Amino acid sequence: MAAIRFSRMRGLGRVQWIAAAAALSAVAIYLLVLRQLDHRAAAYLEGLRETDPTTYLTDLREVRGYDAFLTEYARLEGFDEFRPQPPGFLIGRWTMRDDMLRLTRGQAPKSCTDPATFEYGLFISARAEIVSLPVAYRLSGSTVEMRMAGDRTLPIRLIAYGARLDHLEFTPPGETRPVHAYLCGR
Repeated sequence: MAAIRFSRMRGLGRVQWIAAAAALSAVAIYLLVLRQLDHRAAAYLEGLRETDPTTYLTDLREVRGYDAFLTEYARLEGFDEFRPQPPGFLIGRWTMRDDMLRLTRGQAPKSCTDPATFEYGLFISARAEIVSLPVAYRLSGSTVEMRMAGDRTLPIRLIAYGARLDHLEFTPPGETRPVHAYLCGR
């Protein structure tokens, strides 16, 4: 490899200095414009948070991902404490599978066998010792905590890829092995 000798390099000509200054100026202007647009987007989201929380949460989920969405959802919807109402994204029937399924985005499983249902104040499952359990729900990070009678808490992990919730992972009451649950009906 040839050695570079700086003493032999010539200085930049007038045209090169002007081109370098123009390029540096263009980069500086570009960065200032990006900063301004970032501030405008932050102001827009903050205003949207106050005026239209539903749209704010949807935009936040699509822009920053599911984890950022969950933090704001818990704060705005009051899921910092236990309550009988499940989070909106959890309501419905979920088919419980022992093995993970590979589904395309927005696709539901072909059959809804062995369903678990999350409803207002209830967890319903044929697998459970008691078919219908009174419960309360709370969000903690990317986990929904489901509190049952006797203050026993069951963690439900939310598995999301990007802006979409893919499936749940939890151990149903009365079982020892975790299951993967996929939404199959609202």
